[in-house]
Amino acid sequence: MRRPILFGIILAFVLGVGISIQKLSAAEENISIALIAKGIKYKYWNAVREGAEKAARDYGVQITFEGTEEEEQIQQQIILLQQALDKNPQAIVLSSVDISAITPYLEMAQAKGIPIIGFDSGVNSPIVRTTVATDNYGAGVLAADKMAELLGAEGKVGVVVQDITSKSATDRRDGFIDTINQNYPNMTVADVRYGSGDYIQSEEVTKEMFAVHPDMRGVFGTNEGSSIGIINAIKEFNKVDQVVGIGFDSGEEIQQAIREGIISGAITQNPRAVGYEAVEAAIRAYRGEILPEFIDTGFEWYDRSNIDNPEIQELLYE
Repeated sequence: MRRPILFGIILAFVLGVGISIQKLSAAEENISIALIAKGIKYKYWNAVREGAEKAARDYGVQITFEGTEEEEQIQQQIILLQQALDKNPQAIVLSSVDISAITPYLEMAQAKGIPIIGFDSGVNSPIVRTTVATDNYGAGVLAADKMAELLGAEGKVGVVVQDITSKSATDRRDGFIDTINQNYPNMTVADVRYGSGDYIQSEEVTKEMFAVHPDMRGVFGTNEGSSIGIINAIKEFNKVDQVVGIGFDSGEEIQQAIREGIISGAITQNPRAVGYEAVEAAIRAYRGEILPEFIDTGFEWYDRSNIDNPEIQELLYE
């Protein structure tokens, strides 16, 4: 089902004010929060960082924002996590590359009394206090419903996924595949490929998919790099009028491809809200507050019909 945009959060960014802002007391000064992301070469993370930095200013805390260049650099993320633990911050906010690989480091944080907040990509561990993210499974469901609508609920489709280890990737993939399999009997998910979140690799695996399945009618890319890869493959194979492309995220290349009709549309997250609410949740965890298991920051479909609407423009980035 389509999830509504969190209009209050968007309005807060427009007006330049935060949500439930409460300055730190003198006893809480010098709070430091370490944010560790994945795949930060993509512009999505610039917007997440903007949101986190705004929350830091609003609350009067210090943050660091680091991450791996690529989405599959597990060892590099472990190094960043160990370095953060060595500095004993008041909280750590983490977008996990590999859930199983980081478990020992989550246990170290727990032993030190450092709360862990997941953001963007969930961390399936009881140690994590909450996860601030898009409902990625629900976003995959919406992508499948839009694909079916655009194809008349018939034909072969494929999926290009950024990786097989992060929860955001697998949830988007599974939401899409489950919905096609359960709700659209005349559609088939004929191929699923992994492009490491890199647009060059994603282009190559999409072209391989087209070669193996010349009758494929649609393809869904589950993140920014995957989406750019399918855009380039559709252009190179001259399939603009033959294959329906659906992307994820909202960088400049994806927006331009939608305006030009190369792909039909995309799912946009609310990256600034992800960053903002992750810092807010970290402060609340440090204060000992009870947090919900999941904080949903929303998602929305956009295409040529609504890309210039103010409520969509608030969620896009370049």
